Amino acid sequence: MTSSLPGRAVLPAVVAAVAAACTGPPEREPADLVVRGGVIHTVDARNPIAEALAVRDGRFVFVGGAREVERWVGEATDVVELDGRAVIPGLIDGHVHLESGLSLIRGVDLTGIADRDEWTRRIAARAAELGPGAWIVGGRWDHTLSGGEFPSLEELDPVTPENPVVLSDIDGHTTWANSLALEIAGVDGATPDPPGGRILRYASGDPTGILLETAGGLVEEHVPPLSGDEEREIMRQTFRAAARLGLTGVHTMAGLERIPAYVGFAAAGELPLRVWYGAFGAEDRVDELSAARDDARGALATVTAERGPTFEVGYAKLVADGVLSARTAALLAPYADAPDESGFMVTELDDLASAAVRIHEAGFPVAIHAIGDRAVRASLDALEHAAGRGPRPQLADRIEHVEVLDPEDAPRFEELGVLASFNPHHCITGIDVYNTDRLGEARAAWSFAWGAVRDAGATLVFGSDWATAPLDPLRQLYAATVRQKPAGGPPGGWYPGQRVSWREALTAYTLAPAAAAGWDGAIGSIEVGKWADFVVLSGAIPDPPDPSILDLRVDSTWLGGAPTYRAESDR
Repeated sequence: MTSSLPGRAVLPAVVAAVAAACTGPPEREPADLVVRGGVIHTVDARNPIAEALAVRDGRFVFVGGAREVERWVGEATDVVELDGRAVIPGLIDGHVHLESGLSLIRGVDLTGIADRDEWTRRIAARAAELGPGAWIVGGRWDHTLSGGEFPSLEELDPVTPENPVVLSDIDGHTTWANSLALEIAGVDGATPDPPGGRILRYASGDPTGILLETAGGLVEEHVPPLSGDEEREIMRQTFRAAARLGLTGVHTMAGLERIPAYVGFAAAGELPLRVWYGAFGAEDRVDELSAARDDARGALATVTAERGPTFEVGYAKLVADGVLSARTAALLAPYADAPDESGFMVTELDDLASAAVRIHEAGFPVAIHAIGDRAVRASLDALEHAAGRGPRPQLADRIEHVEVLDPEDAPRFEELGVLASFNPHHCITGIDVYNTDRLGEARAAWSFAWGAVRDAGATLVFGSDWATAPLDPLRQLYAATVRQKPAGGPPGGWYPGQRVSWREALTAYTLAPAAAAGWDGAIGSIEVGKWADFVVLSGAIPDPPDPSILDLRVDSTWLGGAPTYRAESDR
């Protein structure tokens, strides 16, 4: 039967229950929740597979066999019968941009569409809905799906003569603008390229409408902000969508100005995720970053005591280079399909190193976006330099994406104590599209080199990089373990030696990101005493992993023993 869910304070009864789970006491209070009859993947090395679990006061009080859990069932216990379904720990996306959803819901979503005529049809329809003068934002267009050529303002201008348009590409590193948006921003043939960016131009010198890297900011800064109420409602929709996909935590990355909104959601009990926050643009504002952390801790002290980790200002985000699709990722040697290009550094080594020193001195770790092998090496060099210049933070630094790695740099992650943060789905979307074309076979073998970095002793953290890839963690876990396109192939996986096992992938989506935030003593695995964050899937997990992972769905998501999402079939 279903009962009202309990409070989540750490009570003496929980301590007694933990001891009871180990020694088998004759008497105990019933659990609030029991889940039984399936395969529970705990991510606990001492007890990797269980048949049942029990929860009281928001924490796991039993993890073990189906027979033993019966002692925890009382008249008011909510019992979930798994009937062979799988349970996994609450999933933690190690790299996401939750604010990405704001522009997509507000504007136009072109994700995954190859037909460029469909792009303009959707843009025109949105312009008609919003009316003259309204900005058209969103995007997530992918030119590699439609011939590989960048679009231009000439495609936008006829369908949006009275609406300024600024649309991000799928990677978030290239902006497509129309003539009206460029005019409002004052961008023309005389505008110089900004540091770390490039304005693509016709032979005349006039802009084509494509703005690479930081050049996009020339136009984006003119987009009117949402009202507070509009923004809060869209964020609530985003939180609910994450819970439906099995997410109980995220490492999200945005500007310092976004922090108060999260604190407000958490204080009001409207944050169904545990959020570890990384701030962009904080390298010259470390005092503000520290103050924001202290303010959030003070405002949420009671919430954290009652519910466990909820929101923390945790780290600062830097950007070293661009992306492979636009050839702005910084490579050690030229692109195989463009011998005159090798990308460029958005932030040079000396600036990365000095920023890391300042951030470390404030007690924060650093996360550096680095996709090309030159950028990865520069990021490792910068972190090595920073480690020798001053105090190191308690939590590990990390490098994000690492899409191309020089073999010489693989051991340096473990040597320097740097986490390798990957986005698996980016790998499978680039197969036969641009990865090998851009890199050539030799470098492609070291692209998305999860296995090599693991073998060198580094800790892997996995995340989606949403909205540049699906937020769905099951698609990310499929990519990490199978390394095939969603439609199938290549047989055996793309460079299959770089695949990881199911347990390794699941750890990289649960316990590893929990540890990166310093929360692994409280969450990240299904263990007695930890907060009861877990996910019930619609079926069993294939062993070994295969494409049927993509057929699995989330039946329910639980945070601290309370459901944040529960399908009707799971009630």
